[in-house]
Amino acid sequence: MIRTRAVLAPLAIAALVAIVAIAWAGRVSEGRKALVEADAALARGDLTDAILASRIAAEARCPGCTAPDEGYAKLAKIAEDAEARGDDVTAFAAWRATRAALLATAVTTTSSAQRTHADIEIARFAHRIDAAAVAAGATPTPAAAEERVRATLTETDVPGGETYALVGLGAVVFLAASARFALVKARRSGVDLALAAAGALTAVAGAALF
Repeated sequence: MIRTRAVLAPLAIAALVAIVAIAWAGRVSEGRKALVEADAALARGDLTDAILASRIAAEARCPGCTAPDEGYAKLAKIAEDAEARGDDVTAFAAWRATRAALLATAVTTTSSAQRTHADIEIARFAHRIDAAAVAAGATPTPAAAEERVRATLTETDVPGGETYALVGLGAVVFLAASARFALVKARRSGVDLALAAAGALTAVAGAALF
């Protein structure tokens, strides 16, 4: 039994390393491909595809990856260039893509200076677009109040670090207690079952807070 464990442990570690390496390489490739596609879209003047590809690059987070920073930089440049030529709709779309990417890749918190800046720009362009529509005869919408839009954007349903920690803690307790109950046959007890149930409930509670 001990010899079997001695053989399985290195194999399990090697498998884990291989899985992580494959996932990392895939994410790097995804980010680079998205940047190439963004450049190609910009070259042919397709700003919609350029924004989409830049957002994909921005969301391609991984240790050592440079694509996210380049993706955010492209989105900012698209927005700045669009504003310079009076294309508020494109600038608005680029800042919305920036915000979406930031929320999609948030780990410990959804708040950041970058997120705050994106929210400010989104509110500003939403107001400008609405004001232009009203000037053309349209009915005003809530976007006419820039501060209201900004306040709405500040609210988010994306879970913070506390929620992730709660789910993770519950999962760890559940898996550890379940493994102990399944493997240590000679000492199975209600305590292990109780711990497993408590871990499962903790994870469920964290998920419910989502």
